[in-house]
Amino acid sequence: MKSRVLAALAAGSLLTVPLVAAPAHAAAASAHSKPSIDSVQSVAEGLVGPLKVAFGPEGSYLVAEAFGGILSSISTDGTRQVLVSAPGKEIAGVSHDRGNTYYFENLAGTDEDPQAEGPALVKAIDAQGSTRSLADLFEYEVAHDPDGQTLYGVRDASPECLALAPYLQTHGEVYSHPYSSVPAANGLYVSDAGGNALYHVAADGTVTLLRTMPAEPIKITEQVAALAGKMGLSFPECMMGLDYWAQPVPTDITVHKQWLYYTVLPGVPGEGLSMGKVYRMNLHSKVTQLVATGLNAPTGVAVDDRGRVFVAELFGGGVGAIRHSESMTVLPVPMASDVAIDGTRVAVTANALTPSGTLLSARIAR
Repeated sequence: MKSRVLAALAAGSLLTVPLVAAPAHAAAASAHSKPSIDSVQSVAEGLVGPLKVAFGPEGSYLVAEAFGGILSSISTDGTRQVLVSAPGKEIAGVSHDRGNTYYFENLAGTDEDPQAEGPALVKAIDAQGSTRSLADLFEYEVAHDPDGQTLYGVRDASPECLALAPYLQTHGEVYSHPYSSVPAANGLYVSDAGGNALYHVAADGTVTLLRTMPAEPIKITEQVAALAGKMGLSFPECMMGLDYWAQPVPTDITVHKQWLYYTVLPGVPGEGLSMGKVYRMNLHSKVTQLVATGLNAPTGVAVDDRGRVFVAELFGGGVGAIRHSESMTVLPVPMASDVAIDGTRVAVTANALTPSGTLLSARIAR
């Protein structure tokens, strides 16, 4: 089962997910000094599902207001300019580089059909304000379905046991939901939260698969079964002690030097079990390393110029910094959906699933 959080976001819904708190750990965390964030200010309020933020031209902030189908440019004094208005669509994955603003225009789902099938457009606005479509990732998904051969669910159950709950074994569906982007040479990197994949989309629209995410194992315990039951997923007794292989939903990406960092929010039931992770992939060798685990619905990741990793935890304590094998909250805010860093400047979107989302600015203290 796909992440209920991301499915709800695609449908523009508010959602409360039961969580089981757990300490965060990091396997390849930065060894730099403990970061401190200060000068926190509210830049804008009343935003409609501000799920992604990026720094724009002339010190501005770019905010993807997913639930309203809006891409906004917000100045440092809070003045808001609507760059894109697409009612009935989801606007996501905003990023900016060299005069170009990139974003996704996805077919928005509904509460009845949150995983709506349809165009998943990668778009760019140039410095003159002209908009063009680079690629349709739904077309790529239909043609290639990168995780179509991945077996999700309970892999090791006996035929008799699986017959009690055949819905607990599925393959990746044809579904594209591009969710985050970061500019790259001759295009941009994209994480697709529907296709469970990372792509490079070139300026000419060529789509190259970088990585298909492997399923995330979750041991089926009494605690896991109880929580899954609240999410509509029922495990028969014969599956207790086995692994449930959850969909590995990538929710954000960023690049630091030769590494592409990305957050993963395991689908049901992992999203409610503090099982979110940060990985990094070497862009040259494609070697992948685990950076942090035990995170509460990580939906944003940023790395400062000293290599320190920051994570926005949608259902955690706010923005955390990964250091010495643990995640520490350095900016406590509710429902932190994204974090962006430019030098010492920090931008955070918060209260993302409430009727009035907020944009915050801050500084990393030196």
